[in-house]
Amino acid sequence: MDYAGIDEVINADGLRLILVQGLPSPWGQAAKAMIEHKGLSYIAGPQQPGGANPELVAWSGVNSGPVVAWNDEPPLNRWDDILLLLERLAPATPLVPQDAGERIHMFGLAHEMCGELGFGWNCRLNMTRPKPGEPPAGFAKKYGYNESDGALAIPRVTTFLRHLAITLNAQSQQGSNYLVGASVSAADFYWAAFSNLVALQPPEECPIHPAVRPMFEQVPPEVTAAIDPILIEHRDRIMRAHFKIPMEF
Repeated sequence: MDYAGIDEVINADGLRLILVQGLPSPWGQAAKAMIEHKGLSYIAGPQQPGGANPELVAWSGVNSGPVVAWNDEPPLNRWDDILLLLERLAPATPLVPQDAGERIHMFGLAHEMCGELGFGWNCRLNMTRPKPGEPPAGFAKKYGYNESDGALAIPRVTTFLRHLAITLNAQSQQGSNYLVGASVSAADFYWAAFSNLVALQPPEECPIHPAVRPMFEQVPPEVTAAIDPILIEHRDRIMRAHFKIPMEF
């Protein structure tokens, strides 16, 4: 990824995107792919995972990615705020359905992937789970790990995977290759990116550092068992059509 300096990004006009450097963070990769799908020009800056990132924190109020900003408007870091900004900037290439029922369905699926205690959140809790008897530290502390949510993380992940497979199979029976309606939506982008938390793409498609790759590949067997082939078929189809391969981070 060709990153500009953080100060350059902060002081620039137009659309700016902060990504987690070196990791396929699904929130950021989905935002990046949607920006590019919509044909929007942008400059990108890095967030250093595990670093203090003082300039980013002072500007955006968060030490994480993605952060998206447009001109002098306040920087955004929540997935839905970012999506609505992109819809406003490029309405001719919509990723939010116009039909009310489809829109409600799309935002429901997107929240279950991107939102608090959703699929990505629970995968992250499981990945940062502290050893028995140890208090949360590092990323576990940053992401608010607690025993109650930690105990439910894997069941919540498997429940979501099964629901998503049911959704895709029902869509396929209606002749659609997408999660909602008959055309690509933000939900398709989110699943393509978030799928790497349970079924990491091969190195030639997702060139994560070999030292970090095992962290993503240590998927509990009950999660792997819940991955219907249609989920990966959908991921690969959306990736080929709408993401840059190999992924950039």
